[in-house]
Amino acid sequence: MTDVLVSGLTKYYGTKPALRSLDLSIGSGEFVTLLGPSGCGKTTTLRCLAGLERPTAGKITLGGRVVVDTDRSLFVPPDKRHVGMVFQSYALWPHMNVAENIAYPLKVARVPRPERVSRVRELLEAVGLTAFERRQVTALSGGQQQRVSLARALAARPGIVFYDEPLSNLDTKLRYQMGQQVRSLHNQFETTSVYVTHDQEEAITLSDRIIVMNHGLIEQEGTPEEIYDRPRSAYVADFMGFQNIVRGTVIERGDERVGVRLLDSEIVLGAYADADLSLPLGAEVTVAFRAEHVRLAPAGSVAIGRVRGTIKRTTFVGSGYNLLVDARGTTMRIRIARSELDSHDLSTPAPGEEISFDVNPRRALIVADEAGMSRPHATQAVRLPAPIR
Repeated sequence: MTDVLVSGLTKYYGTKPALRSLDLSIGSGEFVTLLGPSGCGKTTTLRCLAGLERPTAGKITLGGRVVVDTDRSLFVPPDKRHVGMVFQSYALWPHMNVAENIAYPLKVARVPRPERVSRVRELLEAVGLTAFERRQVTALSGGQQQRVSLARALAARPGIVFYDEPLSNLDTKLRYQMGQQVRSLHNQFETTSVYVTHDQEEAITLSDRIIVMNHGLIEQEGTPEEIYDRPRSAYVADFMGFQNIVRGTVIERGDERVGVRLLDSEIVLGAYADADLSLPLGAEVTVAFRAEHVRLAPAGSVAIGRVRGTIKRTTFVGSGYNLLVDARGTTMRIRIARSELDSHDLSTPAPGEEISFDVNPRRALIVADEAGMSRPHATQAVRLPAPIR
């Protein structure tokens, strides 16, 4: 197993920064996912770690060995880093069969033939392809080809395996199955895994820790539960599926509970805030909550924090309905389970109907407003660090 230490990792493409003095630590044997939308820097980070990109500045240490140090003009090429790589496109040799593809890195490393044969058989069994040993990879399905790619990445027994969105070409059911296999192989071979994806569900189900990236910086890192339940910024909340992000003013403050009146509205919501967050009365804040954090209330009922609105759009999603609601000029997105409709003896919600609902104050969060965060602008004038030669 191998740990990863990154200090001041910077990457420019021309004058455009892709990574901005990134600091990162990954423990030996940890499964860490770099998560974010296109252009956030996650793939560039991975490629710098694997040696497929030369950083503009910074230092990278893998398992106690420095592989990049721009101050000393040190750059260890990828084939000398003892790492495995699983690509989105599989990157298999089409003229080789399954066993030959898996054995290729062992052959390059001059591993004796008896050991090569033994390792290939072990890996074929691990990925469930024992019966496909002599089959050409071009005759395999996408899922089978990705399993060959996984086996090949593990063949040389690397300390670290890098995954560059390896499941994005697969259908939904197969992605889930292959994701579970990726995690199973990580556990079986006790590697350190660094995984890149834009898929929140993949990140949550596979990772020990998630690092959310934004414009070449780490926006937030934590366990899957922390990232899913407690995003710290509007950016992370939006990316993690908080469909409602609204602005308001603090009118009441407790230890962790905050009363917020929405801007240009009489609607008051209860929300959770970190105890060490400075939120004086009158402060303007951002509140985020998921569509499923809303519960229907009896028609005509009145209570503090209760919201009344008119349905603008109804979308059937199988287990329930997604509603777009106009709540006194504020647009809110609500998900109502069919079981909840049954408990209120209600039929299918239709556009034009009025409903009353409550937002769960234990699930609504005060988050940092990205517009107020200090971030260098991508187009500002910069002094480029000296590149590695």
